[in-house]
Amino acid sequence: MTRLFCVGIVVAAVLFAMPAFASVPFAGNCTVAWYGNPATDLIRTCPEGDWDAIDVTVLDQFGLPITGQNVIVTLGNTTELCAGVMQVATNASGYCRIGIKAGSISTANVPRITSTYTVTCMGYTIKTGTVTVMSADYNCAPHVDALDFSFFALDYLYVGAGNRSDFNNDSKVDALDFSLWALHWLDQS
Repeated sequence: MTRLFCVGIVVAAVLFAMPAFASVPFAGNCTVAWYGNPATDLIRTCPEGDWDAIDVTVLDQFGLPITGQNVIVTLGNTTELCAGVMQVATNASGYCRIGIKAGSISTANVPRITSTYTVTCMGYTIKTGTVTVMSADYNCAPHVDALDFSFFALDYLYVGAGNRSDFNNDSKVDALDFSLWALHWLDQS
């Protein structure tokens, strides 16, 4: 009888402890995907974070969703980028979409900015990687205004790959790029 009682206590302790184990993000089960631009290593940003975004699903080691926890995205190149705090809580499925809020510190006809990024939840790293960042905010104001337009105007009609104002990635800065940039006119953080 004592042995059966002890086994029952151990089984009960394991069953009650399982939810605690299930509440830790497990990077191998999580998914991270860029949303907006089909080029997965190229993101377009603005101060409001309403351009490209990152989709994250956070799961534990058992494949169960982590709900109601903040997912944080951090950009690493702080000398050429100014990025806002980007965090969103996961929903009941462990999913969230985070708009990338960032501006760039640019001079005329500079190439795009390369930056590392880190996605974390509850202090656990889910993913790290490198992306190329373009921003409608060229001077980290933090808003898109006439000064940013003057930077875009310097790049207008530029032909060649990698220009900071080639928002549709077709190796030329033209009216289509201006229409994409203009959608973020007066955006502010």
